[in-house]
Amino acid sequence: MANDPVPAGLDSAFADAVRLHQSGQLDAAEQGYRSILEQAPAHTPSLCNLGVILTRRGLIDDAIRSYSLALAFRPGFADALYNLGNLHRKRGDETEAIAQYRACVRADPNHANAHYNLGTALAALGRFGDAEASFRVVLRIEPKSGECTLRLGDLLLRTGRMDEGIRLFREYAADHPTDPRGAYNLGLAVASAGNATEAVEHQHRALKLKPDYPEAHNAMALALELLGRKDDALFHYEKAVKAKPDFPDAWSNFAVNLSEQGRCDEAIACLRHSLEFRPDAPAIHSNLLLLLNYPSSVPFEQIRDEHRDWGRRFTTPVQPRPAPHAPHDPERRLRIGYLSADFRQHTLADFIGALFRHHDRGRFEVFAYSNVLREDDTTDTLRGLCDEWRSIRELSDGQAAELMIRDRIDILIDLGGHTAGNRLIVCAYRPAAVQAALFGYPNTTGMEAMDVRITDVVSDPPGATDPLYSEKCLRVPEVPWVYVPPVEAADVAPLPGLARKAFTFGCLNNAAKISDRCIAAWAKLLQSLPGTRLVLLAGQSQSAQKRLSERFMKAGILRDRIQLLSRMARPQYFSAYGEIDVALDPFPYNGGVTTCDALWMGVPVLTVAGESYVSRQGVMQMLALGLSEFVAESPEALIPLAKMWMSRRPELGELRRTMREQLLASPLADAPRYVRNLEASLRAEWTLRCPGEESVLQPLAE
Repeated sequence: MANDPVPAGLDSAFADAVRLHQSGQLDAAEQGYRSILEQAPAHTPSLCNLGVILTRRGLIDDAIRSYSLALAFRPGFADALYNLGNLHRKRGDETEAIAQYRACVRADPNHANAHYNLGTALAALGRFGDAEASFRVVLRIEPKSGECTLRLGDLLLRTGRMDEGIRLFREYAADHPTDPRGAYNLGLAVASAGNATEAVEHQHRALKLKPDYPEAHNAMALALELLGRKDDALFHYEKAVKAKPDFPDAWSNFAVNLSEQGRCDEAIACLRHSLEFRPDAPAIHSNLLLLLNYPSSVPFEQIRDEHRDWGRRFTTPVQPRPAPHAPHDPERRLRIGYLSADFRQHTLADFIGALFRHHDRGRFEVFAYSNVLREDDTTDTLRGLCDEWRSIRELSDGQAAELMIRDRIDILIDLGGHTAGNRLIVCAYRPAAVQAALFGYPNTTGMEAMDVRITDVVSDPPGATDPLYSEKCLRVPEVPWVYVPPVEAADVAPLPGLARKAFTFGCLNNAAKISDRCIAAWAKLLQSLPGTRLVLLAGQSQSAQKRLSERFMKAGILRDRIQLLSRMARPQYFSAYGEIDVALDPFPYNGGVTTCDALWMGVPVLTVAGESYVSRQGVMQMLALGLSEFVAESPEALIPLAKMWMSRRPELGELRRTMREQLLASPLADAPRYVRNLEASLRAEWTLRCPGEESVLQPLAE
């Protein structure tokens, strides 16, 4: 509160009002300030303190008028500028808040709170360099400011400066051994650097100091997840949301854990709960959209509508620029940009490497826009395969789009869709003439600014699936993506069914894909075919394995017919196919790369033909290899197909022996051929959409 000198005769009245204000008697204090203002309308301390009370009452417009009046009478009044900045932050207007905080620190360079709030507002807009400068000013004014030290450490982590952030948090934790925030933030920092074991130790200390610390329970769970201790993590997520029911991040992380256990319906409920408390969180909403693809109970039309809702909610407020104009030369060299958070060790990495490696550099110049949090050796490899590399991790969506505009990108391809770390909102600014979604996500983005989904005629039969997507279906020849055989895979093992009477089916996909309809269909298959068994990958959770086993028991399948495997290293994962005669494709969310992994190990995959891309990937892959006899038109049709192949074991054994050669000869593993097809389709789309004359690109306003 302001406490400046007042006109003669009003000193005592103002002191009384301040005393009432400080004791919490707001009605009496307000009456006192208003009485002073009746006698002295230009009394700025009363105007400022009245604004504080009006803010407490939620009368934001009245409070803004009070502060503005104070500034009209006394320009440069630091307290009024500071409080006005806080009000604009409450309204979500970070830009105006920043203007007020800057005016405040010009008037009072040592106003630590204004510098701190200025840094917070700048960070919220992604202006991390300016935010860091403000936080460092605070620490020069108040070297022992714990809040600012923690905020600066968090910013250093967010901008990839792990060592600096960890060092800052270690100093804070050593200086404040009884403050649980020190241990908590240090635990977060070392977990971000990949040291989960040490992170667990720090979170344990934080929880010892404050057992009901919800943020520490959430961070402990995340660290335990990194160690593969899924069940222990589940315990701490439950503690976090019990201690703080309106904790959206914990609900979201809880959902991820549940989904990995195959508990998709519960996970979806957790995400909807998270969005109740943070409705304007695009990342949490993206997690929900991704999960909606898994259950068999959600209609495709509902999934489409929820994606479009995401597009309206998070991309409509963005003011896109008109599609960039470029020289209309259909044969000129085009600049193609790839946008992804997965330029690292990831399922997509080999596919991305094939794209970068096989683009015709005489006709395409390749740019990569990386949102990778922690780079690794794979990142370095991919960086070396493209012409230009841009890290956008520290840039806001608008800044990233502006960078693409300066780079004069002709075609922008998003590789992530609604998966973790996505930057879809960048595309809403319309930085390229053609914007496309490719492979990393099996459904629509829901965005009007995304022009096309790259697909094929099998995954998306013309006229049948188009209404399910916001984008136009750009159907490339043959296949919509390409498989790169793994170097770490073992040799193909002989068909196990040749040496024993029993016959083994298997599915080594993410357990979340095993929907209720899958369970029902596969249980009927096992019941109809005596002597068969099923091998499944059940993740790292004991409770997940128990639940999956119980789901089959409810469908009439005893545990001795189900073998559950825990998550394993890649060499062991490939070797596990040696015990499987025929794989089963989950539905409605089919396998993608996992199906090709099975084929590479000589194991054909029985798949059910679904109604959209997400549930027709198995069909696409089987037909690409000429294996139509492994495609069932319905779940019920799986049984006669399975029975037929059980009776044709010698033929199945020969197929297994030659499967790799068959895969390598197919378009599914021919990367140069795929990239040529993709380039031709993209160039045709660019030519169709590109205007005939050139115009000057204007900077974006965020």
